[in-house]
Amino acid sequence: MKFGFIGAGKVGIAFGMYLRKKGFHIQGYFSRNFMSAQIAAAKTNSHAYKEVEQLLREIDFLWITTPDDEIKEVCNSLAKRKLFRKGQIVAHMSGAAPSTHLEEAHREGCYIYSIHPLQSFAEIEKAVKDLENTYFGLEGDIEKIPIIEDLFEKLGNPIFKLSTEHKGLYHAAACVFSNYLVSLIDEGLTYLDAIGINREAGFKAVLPLMLGTLHNIDAMGTTKALTGPIVRGDQLTVEKHIEILEKELPESVMFYKRMGQMTLDIASVEKLKDIKKISALENILKEV
Repeated sequence: MKFGFIGAGKVGIAFGMYLRKKGFHIQGYFSRNFMSAQIAAAKTNSHAYKEVEQLLREIDFLWITTPDDEIKEVCNSLAKRKLFRKGQIVAHMSGAAPSTHLEEAHREGCYIYSIHPLQSFAEIEKAVKDLENTYFGLEGDIEKIPIIEDLFEKLGNPIFKLSTEHKGLYHAAACVFSNYLVSLIDEGLTYLDAIGINREAGFKAVLPLMLGTLHNIDAMGTTKALTGPIVRGDQLTVEKHIEILEKELPESVMFYKRMGQMTLDIASVEKLKDIKKISALENILKEV
């Protein structure tokens, strides 16, 4: 099976390199910026195409790895120009967009899929390495699902099979785990910065704490892994936190309270059963 890419950004290059590393044939890349296609081709020992028509004639499986808001436009343009070949597999790698963004390819007799790596692509070489342990979310036409499953079995990557209607919630979850985790860590580093611990040193100091927490979640699940003052029902400590934030970082008080409320909900499932302590914490964490 010959793979081709439209879009030569970080995702397209990293995934192409990963496929190549695993022994699959990369035919080449097309990009509006030909230099980008040349860079991608050089990294995957494939061809850079100046004409998208030629690329489509020579491949069995097309990956559209453009920015999300360009996927449908690219697909519709190819379909309008009758460049798809009946039986081709066409996939994009967006977490947010469903396979139906490729509906015009489906009308031309192609099989369409959304195949999303649960992985961040901040840097290409690291992403290629991280892809070894990455899960993929798969959604699309049932006809060629066995081929996609076989591909990922050979790659050694597990997949989630998703329905179209669940794609949005799936991507929201991915954003919480990745993007919002960054925001959460940034908030904590802001607290350290306010007391004179610079962000770089602060992050190095708390990284073992965060990794330990992730390992505990992996071993026990979120409910059992939860520790801290809210689990203990320590209302005086929580009150002190809010008091300090109101004085030093008043813009963070609402964030702290909201996270505290969510933490209290988890704590009260199993670890915190004292009704009086739960009620007291609910009052302390109440948003005005």
